[in-house]
Amino acid sequence: MMMTLLVLKSRIKNFYEKHYRIARSFLRMCLAFAAFLIVTGELNPDGYEGSYWLLVLGAVVCGVAPDIISALCVLLLACVEISQISLLAAVTVLLLVLVYFLLFGRLEKRQLFLMLSIPLLSAIHIGYAVPLVAALYVSPVMIPAVLMGILLQFAMRGILEYSAAVTAVSDTENILSPLQYLMDYLLRNQLMVVTMLAFCLTFVCVYVIRRGKYKYGPQIGILVGTLLLMTVELLSNIILELNMDLAVLTLQVVISMVITYVIQFFHITLDYHGTRKLQFEDDEYYYYVTAVPKFKVAVVDKTVTRIVPDEGDSFDLKEELEKALEEEEAEAESENEM
Repeated sequence: MMMTLLVLKSRIKNFYEKHYRIARSFLRMCLAFAAFLIVTGELNPDGYEGSYWLLVLGAVVCGVAPDIISALCVLLLACVEISQISLLAAVTVLLLVLVYFLLFGRLEKRQLFLMLSIPLLSAIHIGYAVPLVAALYVSPVMIPAVLMGILLQFAMRGILEYSAAVTAVSDTENILSPLQYLMDYLLRNQLMVVTMLAFCLTFVCVYVIRRGKYKYGPQIGILVGTLLLMTVELLSNIILELNMDLAVLTLQVVISMVITYVIQFFHITLDYHGTRKLQFEDDEYYYYVTAVPKFKVAVVDKTVTRIVPDEGDSFDLKEELEKALEEEEAEAESENEM
């Protein structure tokens, strides 16, 4: 089984390297279209009957546009659908996001993606994967984005409940009633507080373990974080009597854990944007090699040294480094003798 996965991983790696730009644009287009379908399916299932070509067109634009444009398109589409229920609620959601970015936007550019991933993935019942995956690749500076994502998730639930509760709006109805309903829903929602606590503890736990110098640290962190997440949810369900379906909760958490393991397995192969560091040693020296992506190095600062082996000879980095060090020592001795 493991050999099959490794072969599949190698084939995907080779294909991704060969067609990097096209493959990345296609994946972004598919993810944008999936996000559009989730938003419209949750907030306005009948709004795009016969007009799905608009969503396809938007996904194509997101596939070739910068990443931040895709996230903004998803957010704007959600606000447009919310405005069909309540314009005031849509404006409130936009103001919440704006205030958040005024406070924390300078900390990390990827916050919007993490923030939107929670309500989107929770809509298809795999939202528990977000703190597990995020803790593997980002720092705790993203925890405010996690909390904001949970707030958006429950705000959308409250708006949907208001839409279901109000079948007709009279001319004399208070214009602030949607906002009042939403505020009461959020302030009285104990499940939202429990979810925030569980996600934050899980994030910190997985981050600390994967940063530690443990063998198989990320894999252990995912397992421990999953157990911690389930423990917090189950204890909260017992103490606060939240009436959660434990079978459904367990199934969602287990599926999220499996998804996280799959992402962790393939991530190192397919990620070409991060700096890679390699360390090895012999009897006398430690060797450190750092590989930096080309787009992070200015042309004037880039120095490339090519070591071309003779035909038929195998290339060994350790041997080449040892030879270079020996030549430097010989030159230093000759200079001292002179």
